[in-house]
Amino acid sequence: MNIEEIKQKLSGLDSDILSNFILDLYIRTPELHAQIETLVLRNDPQAFAKAINKRIQSVKRGRKFIDYYASNDFARNLESITHDIETGLLEASPRLAFDLVDKFLATSSKVLDRCDDSSGDISGVFHEATLLWLNAASRWTHSKENWLERIVDLFQKNDFGVFDQLLPNSHLLLSDEQLKQLAWRYESELKQAMKEPTEGGRFNLSTLRPCCALHSIAEALKDPELYERATLITSPKPNDQEKQSIVKMYLQFARVDEALEWLDSPWGSQSSTERLRLLDKVYCLKGDSENLKKVRYQLYKNYHEYDAFKNYLEVLDENEKQQAIDDAIKTAHQGKNFSSNVTMLLALGENEQAQILVLNNPVDAANCYYSYLLDFARQFEKAKLPLAAVACYRYLLLDILARAKSKSYGHAAKYYKKLVVLNGEIETYAILESYDDFMKRLKVEHGRKSSFWVKLN
Repeated sequence: MNIEEIKQKLSGLDSDILSNFILDLYIRTPELHAQIETLVLRNDPQAFAKAINKRIQSVKRGRKFIDYYASNDFARNLESITHDIETGLLEASPRLAFDLVDKFLATSSKVLDRCDDSSGDISGVFHEATLLWLNAASRWTHSKENWLERIVDLFQKNDFGVFDQLLPNSHLLLSDEQLKQLAWRYESELKQAMKEPTEGGRFNLSTLRPCCALHSIAEALKDPELYERATLITSPKPNDQEKQSIVKMYLQFARVDEALEWLDSPWGSQSSTERLRLLDKVYCLKGDSENLKKVRYQLYKNYHEYDAFKNYLEVLDENEKQQAIDDAIKTAHQGKNFSSNVTMLLALGENEQAQILVLNNPVDAANCYYSYLLDFARQFEKAKLPLAAVACYRYLLLDILARAKSKSYGHAAKYYKKLVVLNGEIETYAILESYDDFMKRLKVEHGRKSSFWVKLN
């Protein structure tokens, strides 16, 4: 059953049945004691908060190292704490909710110090908790807290990056005037940091925090000029990556003219594709169909990939589309990227042309990436073009056997069986090696791989 079905059926159960089940779960499953005790106290905010605080303190006192394989379960445990705060206290008592989430966030350094968080699951819970912190603080209407200073203090403790969502979303709590004060503070700090001497041309690390802060506050204020200014303070001649960030910030707030001004400045050749993609967004926002057509044509020409071609087709007039398709088919037979060329022809419905490309380019086909070959084989089968499908399955089979990848022999056996079935659909193998000759060669070259052959039984 899926979640919705379970919810529907649970709503129809007798309350005594559910109560008895939860009680039995409590008796038999000690690891769920804290969650169940919290659940039964929901109607008493003070007691409910006390139960959650007990769970937070348990997390804080923890010493056991959480390895990669246990990190997801541990993250779900942390998430259950913030979920209970949000659903059980945020409306009833924002003050209690804030106090608890503040304590929860204070555990972040100790928690991450004893975890392998390669998956990002654990830090992700703290990212979400940061938003809950802002939400609870904004609802605590009678608070006399100096929220600006509280935010500054919390951001200072961002060693693990768990508070990265704090400043970009600080508009949930602070007024524009307070945000501008915060921007002034960090801009002053950044300018002061820029005056500090560095040794041997090393990067001035002291500029990182105030620059990141200014970038985040710019997002909260919806002020891309502030973002641009912060970048230019540390890098008066920004590199292409910094230019991209400035352009993206202007585009985030639909400031297309300023974005275009940066895109019209000199860029390095290694960033040409990213620049074109950003120009695509600019011309879409401006409604400039002619320039959009040119940009999308160039993006397609750079790589001859179908997705880029499809985007190009979308902006062409009806009388232009057929010529573009004819050119794409011709280019696919001449292009250097074999997998992109076959993909293009199949996507355009030119299945027989794609078959010709596969049959006439055995070296390129044999060296094609596994997932592409498998996809091609399946599409050729569906299109009733068994010769090309056989060629693809042969290359897949031979690759596995040549590498002696015993763990993949199950897949190899499937491809072998595909060849047997497809042989019944083929009258002549044309330029391909005949079925009998291929099978004989397979026996000669790989006959001693008994762990493969046994899988055919």
